Amino acid sequence: MAEAQKKKEIPHIDIYRAWCKACGICVAFCPTETLARDEGGYPYVKYPEKCINCGWCEIRCPDFAITVEGKKNGKKVRDQFEKEGPEKGTAAPGQ
Repeated sequence: MAEAQKKKEIPHIDIYRAWCKACGICVAFCPTETLARDEGGYPYVKYPEKCINCGWCEIRCPDFAITVEGKKNGKKVRDQFEKEGPEKGTAAPGQ
């Protein structure tokens, strides 16, 4: 039975330390605690196998210092989010 189960594909997470200001937002928003902070407060991938490819870390990063790339489609989460655009009826007031 175990052979019939598909192996979970682990997304690739890139963290650009040069852009990161160690704010901790990505770590705080990670629902599976995949990310952690090192001694300097910078994020790192602690448990890559726990990543569910939700993209919260990438979307919330104010410095664009983190990207999550799914193995299936090879697209970055932020790119998918921006292409979808706002839903109908969700325009800001006055628009």
